[in-house]
Amino acid sequence: MKERYISKWVGKILHIYDFTYRQNYYYIPAKNHKEYRDICKKQLNCVIEPKDTETGGGFNVYINNKTEVCYIWASCKRDLIHECFHAISYTLRGRGLKLTDESDEAFAYALGFLVDEILRNI
Repeated sequence: MKERYISKWVGKILHIYDFTYRQNYYYIPAKNHKEYRDICKKQLNCVIEPKDTETGGGFNVYINNKTEVCYIWASCKRDLIHECFHAISYTLRGRGLKLTDESDEAFAYALGFLVDEILRNI
């Protein structure tokens, strides 16, 4: 039987799977956008376009082996949480949940899960 996991390192990429929302996330710890692009190219054969301005993090969605994956990179914890919020917002909106007073608890729990998985592994 294949082992199930929530998160595991694959080279320099932390793969996280959210069983609740059936969403894959890749966390790529990088100091800058160039390092993020280099890791994506080397490990995933994914070409990320350069940005005009340097930022402390980013969030994108790509298709990897016919599976939608949220890519998150950040150079510090503040930017990590910021980008994780974008990833969670994308995931939950894609499943019909909009951020409202009635749904904010689902967003908070999902964000807590993703940030916790990353922080436990770095």
